[in-house]
Amino acid sequence: MKLCSGYPQSAEASGSRPPAQGFQLLCKAAAVAIAGCLALASGDALAQPQPAGSIGSAACQALNGKTVQAALIGEPTSGAVVVSATYKAAVADTPNPAGNAIIQGTPDYCEVLVEIKPVDPAAPAIKVQVNLPTNWNGKKLQFGGGGYNGVLITGVQPSRGAGPEVPLPLAQGYLTTGTDSGHQNSQDVHPAAFALNQEALTNHAYAAYKKTNDVAMELALVYYGRKPARNYYMGGSEGGREGLLIAQRYPADFDGIVAIDPVINTTGLWTFQNSFGGLQRAPGSWLGKKAQQVHDTVVDACDRLDGIADSVVSNYKACTAPVVMAAFTGKRCASGADEAVTCFSDGELNALKAVYTGYTFPFVLANGVRSYPGYVPGSELVPVNFTRWVTGTTAPTSDPDARGAGGNYQYGSWYVRYFVARDPNFDALTYDPAAFKDRVLELSNLLDSNQPDLTAFHNRGGKLILRQNLADKGQSAMSGLSYRDAVVARMGQSKVDDFFAAYVATGLGHTANGYDAGTVNAPSYGIPGRIDLLAPLEAWVEKGIKPPDQLTLVNRQPLPPYNVVASKPMCRSGSYPKFIGSGSAGGDRAENYRCVGE
Repeated sequence: MKLCSGYPQSAEASGSRPPAQGFQLLCKAAAVAIAGCLALASGDALAQPQPAGSIGSAACQALNGKTVQAALIGEPTSGAVVVSATYKAAVADTPNPAGNAIIQGTPDYCEVLVEIKPVDPAAPAIKVQVNLPTNWNGKKLQFGGGGYNGVLITGVQPSRGAGPEVPLPLAQGYLTTGTDSGHQNSQDVHPAAFALNQEALTNHAYAAYKKTNDVAMELALVYYGRKPARNYYMGGSEGGREGLLIAQRYPADFDGIVAIDPVINTTGLWTFQNSFGGLQRAPGSWLGKKAQQVHDTVVDACDRLDGIADSVVSNYKACTAPVVMAAFTGKRCASGADEAVTCFSDGELNALKAVYTGYTFPFVLANGVRSYPGYVPGSELVPVNFTRWVTGTTAPTSDPDARGAGGNYQYGSWYVRYFVARDPNFDALTYDPAAFKDRVLELSNLLDSNQPDLTAFHNRGGKLILRQNLADKGQSAMSGLSYRDAVVARMGQSKVDDFFAAYVATGLGHTANGYDAGTVNAPSYGIPGRIDLLAPLEAWVEKGIKPPDQLTLVNRQPLPPYNVVASKPMCRSGSYPKFIGSGSAGGDRAENYRCVGE
């Protein structure tokens, strides 16, 4: 039965959307009828739903000290408590101090900070923020985390990847929420040390996201008198992994999910990343001083395969590992030693082969996975890409936390030391998964989000949008694309097309939202990367409008009217943007490309 009908439907899925105007009426009779089912309690007494029109400063402050009973949270806890509830008055869009960008405004809302109590007293609490807008659109959006988590995701942030013209989801009327996944980073504790506690590890793996959702739902019930009519999730990298896990483990909870560059096969990725330390530690094997040569070699081999010479590799189907390895081998130093920056030593070639071909395990992981794919060639030396992840600024040593270490080796070693060996002093360079097989399999079943059977999520009407930045060197874009292939193999193409849309963004590194004009090793106009995927997700869930095969990535000017500077298609997986213009002009306009699968 529909309890209330006074709030507006979602905005159209294209263009700039104004902040949503909240519902007009809350249906007192319906609120009274559900009072006996309320989730929040103050001490032993159930809290009553807020009467229609009573939301605001006083109602917000009244949430202080409220508790959520453990029985109302879908994974084991000792309950949750509101540690603060603060009413925030609306703030308009304002220019930043430099006057070269806009700080996006926020509406009137109630900022609620929550601690979800552990079962194990030695485990950290899960910290959660829930934002309850006064003008609510009746919907919830949960944001995912990043890296190894440990930082509270506030929910007062843009739709991931959206341009400056798109209001914050909170300003659109969304109830928003985020979590730290159940541990708190500090200068005195290693970022991966939480994994030494089993409950904290389980929270990070999957349970914290379910607990956060359930608590946010109960807070909505007491504050508005009803739970959200629609429930969405959005995350990238680690947050993308969380989104896929939600679809797999809790298929009834969310209506729509956006996953951007998700670290799907975490066990495979971190093992692959850790191997970068040993591969580049051998004499003459560190790729750091050859990074520009790596980038240039890939460009020479693959740039023109998409119809335009612009330093962007778009035809990822033709620019494969054998193609680039042949190009690298063609520049082998005559002696096999590290003779000059213009050639590659045998050690460097061995490291490059691993970078682009991936890692194979000596046994099968969860869901039948045996390997981790190599990185897709392209855009190696745009900012925060190959140097950040693959090489670092110094050659690897036995200390992966040393200043200048590559991000891959560092992140992978944290997993080896704290998750697998459970020994902070373990030498990650000596790691052999076969020596820890049982533990690796246990972790794979906890962490990896590659279960291909999404039948339950499909049957409840859930929709999933996956975005993969093809030039990602922090995790392999092929991991996500291979996952979709596995879902198709399990469920069938037509069924998967009903609810799962996957896209590829060319030339972009890990979770990058575009590169501005003048960026080194990119076209003069930059590489477009902005798009608000929440809009097409809403349209798909709420109106049945299936996302098109081709969406458009843009770069915009940072000030109103936010004119488009450059644009390029983001194609469905299996196709790429082929340039159909003439000469080298027009590469900055999406209409000069066509998504093709050849």
